[in-house]
This record gives sequence, structure tokens and C-alpha cells, in this order.
Amino acid sequence: MIRIWNAPLFFTIISLCLLTPGQAEELEGTKYSGFYADLGFGYRDITTSTSSVLSLNSTVIPSSISSGGASHTLAVLTGGYSFNLAQNLFLGIGANISPANGLTQQLQVQALNRNTTVSGIKSLYNYGVFITPGIQIEEGLLYLKAGKQTQVNNSNSGTNFNGYLLGLGYKQFIYDSIYLFGEVDYSSYDAQTTSRTFVSSGRTINAAVTTTPQSSRVLLGVGYQF
Repeated sequence: MIRIWNAPLFFTIISLCLLTPGQAEELEGTKYSGFYADLGFGYRDITTSTSSVLSLNSTVIPSSISSGGASHTLAVLTGGYSFNLAQNLFLGIGANISPANGLTQQLQVQALNRNTTVSGIKSLYNYGVFITPGIQIEEGLLYLKAGKQTQVNNSNSGTNFNGYLLGLGYKQFIYDSIYLFGEVDYSSYDAQTTSRTFVSSGRTINAAVTTTPQSSRVLLGVGYQF
């Protein structure tokens, strides 16, 4: 008699047939691990805390200062690598860079009973490095972002600002290795003091201006997982 029953083989075939498409994909590895690159577009809002000490002929004079004109649209290029730590858990590392559109901060100084507008910090671009712990929820990836961020300024307007970046984002594949993402970020930078000289009421005034910028940005973009 020919034996046609093989229990181990039978149950193996049944188990494979009962796998859902998502489980079958997990056997082949997840799409959210590996190298990735994306480009995001959005809006950055910058709030700056500014203080100053003004002096005339080495004598401190009463004054006040405010700033404005720093918010703008932006584009952010990001690249990195994501590790699959455990089922549905990921840890990414990466870097980003963003031009600053050449905007110059404008300072409004009130001294000697006059208001004077003075050019402040001119930011050239921002860059940073970060980590992104994340969890896969159904077809999408929800992630946190934390890292260091640097604002590079024109050397004539002041030194660079160093700070940190915190963010929350979500990405989801729309076709093959292409994904869409949305992200909200917040950055805070260390204070920097720069020197300025301007003329008010025909007199030359020296100013030591301390600036502490903070920024928030909202991004929507598209990326590719290699």
C-alpha cells in the first residue's frame, strides 16, 4: 500500500494558506526598514526673544528692542536609515538640511526718543542629526523625532545658533517603495550676543543684542524607501 498522508507537510501547507497578506509580507521583511530619503515642503514660524544694551560714548542709555519678519515657507531634505528592532518597532537615524530663503531679521530699536530699524541675524540654512523611534500601526508608521539642530548664519550678522529638535510624524506607503509623510517639529536654540552700530539723531550708538530663537514647522512631503 502507498502511504500518501504526511501530517507535518499537510499542516505546513495549511498554515501558509491561512496567512493574511500582511503576515506574509512580514515574512519577507518590512518596508519601513533600510535606507530612505524624502523631501518635505511646509511653513516655518520663528519667534525670537531679543534683549539689548545700548551705549552712547560708553554710557548706557535707556532703550527697547523688538524683532520681526522671520516666518517663511521652506523645503527640508532628509535622509537616513531605519532599523527593525522588534515586531512593529523601529529606530531610525538621519540628517536633514533646509535653506532659509535668505531672510534677514529686522530689529526695531527705540532710543533717544526715536525708532530705528536695524538689520539683525541673516540665516543661511539649517541642518541637524536625529533619531526617530517609531511604531507601525496597520499600514503606517508613527514616529517621534529628537536631535540636534544648527542654524547657520551669515558671518557678518552673527555666529551660528545651536539647539535641539523635537518632532512627531507619520508616514505611509502609497505605491511600491514611495511614501507620503506629515510632520510637526519644534526647535529651540541657545542665546547668542552680537554687536551692532547704528546712527540715531545724528549720534553713533553701540548695541549688544542678545537673540534667542525658537521655531516650529509643519511639513508635508514624499519619500522613497530603498
